[in-house]
Parts: sequence; structure tokens; C-alpha cells
Amino acid sequence: MVKGSRPNTYNRIIDASLKLFNEEGERNVTTNHIASYLGISPGNLYYHFRNKDEIIMQLFKRYSEELLRYLLQAAPPQTTEAIKNYMFGVYDVMWQYRFLFSDLNAMLSRSAELLGEHNKFTRVQVSPMLLNMLQHLTDIGLIQTDETARKDMAVNIWLITKYWCDYDSALYAPSLTEASKYRGTYQTLSLLRPYVSADFREEFNQMMTELYHHV
Repeated sequence: MVKGSRPNTYNRIIDASLKLFNEEGERNVTTNHIASYLGISPGNLYYHFRNKDEIIMQLFKRYSEELLRYLLQAAPPQTTEAIKNYMFGVYDVMWQYRFLFSDLNAMLSRSAELLGEHNKFTRVQVSPMLLNMLQHLTDIGLIQTDETARKDMAVNIWLITKYWCDYDSALYAPSLTEASKYRGTYQTLSLLRPYVSADFREEFNQMMTELYHHV
């Protein structure tokens, strides 16, 4: 774990960086800005982190730990309402680290370490969990899918969630609000619509209508 395992200044730098990155955009925040915000010298900051990318790396690790913890602890959804809450919980974690999903490719291109951690997280941890969730929904009869459909849907779910902040911020500039979480949840769950079984279709459509009007 990142938090609690290092000196207090280390965690203060990470916490302050997250706040500034989310509010002002990662590209607009320098290590000098972070040091000034905390009231410490740049040298003190560099004692803990050689550059901004090292801070981003630790924030990505914290995000991935929190998302995995949520996915492991969340009960498998049994109803359409539970599916909505399950997916909203994913967006809720991502919202806390939303800077990571704005101009993500630029951050990945700057850091080979971040790129490797990101790809490992996606392929080894997130993808199997998405497939298991879709398999569960198939097993309980809520959706009707075959293996190919589940694999395709898992990729598309990840693509939407990963790039949602970039897409949504372009439409609702100049800044994101928490309504983005509801719009993202709606758009992600729309991928399930063609596969929802007849017994759940009316319930699912009603849930989607309510979610749409919420945003």
C-alpha cells in the first residue's frame, strides 16, 4: 500500500498532487506548484520524488488498488438496479482520480514504467474481472451472450470507461462535474442493451430511462 507506509510528507505530496491535478489539469501543474501549495521547498519535494511522473506513478498505483478493492468487495449484481449501482461504483472510484483519464496517452508516452503498470493492470487484473462479471450476468439469465460477445463487450466497456473523461469534458467544457459519472454509467450500460434477456428487458429499459433523465 502507498498510504501509511511512507513518511507524512511523502503522502502529503501525493494527496496535494491529486487535488491539484484534478482541479487544474496535470499539464498545468508543476512540481514547484505542488511544493508552493504545501508550503515546502522544491528540494524537500525532490527528496521524495525526482519528478512529476514519479508522483503520477504512485497515484496510478493508489487508483488501481482502490478500484481492485472495490471490484473484489462488491457483491455480484443480481438485478438491473444492482448492475447500475455496480457500474456507478466503478465511475465513483475513477472520479476520485479523474486526471488520470484526461490526456492519459500523453502521460503513458512519457513514462515507460507507467505504461507497463497500466498494461499489466488492464490485461492481468481488470480484463478477467470484467469477463467474470459478464459471465455471471449470463449465468443468472440477465443477459444472453456467447464467449465472443463477452470478450468484445469487455473490451468496449474498458474503452468507454478509460476514455470517458476526455470525451465528456470535450462536450461539457470547460470543466467536468460529477454528472459525468452518471453519463458514463449510462453509456457503459448501453452496451448490455442488445443482450438483455426478455424477462429483464422492461426492467432494464426502465432503469436506463431513469438514469438518462438523472443526467
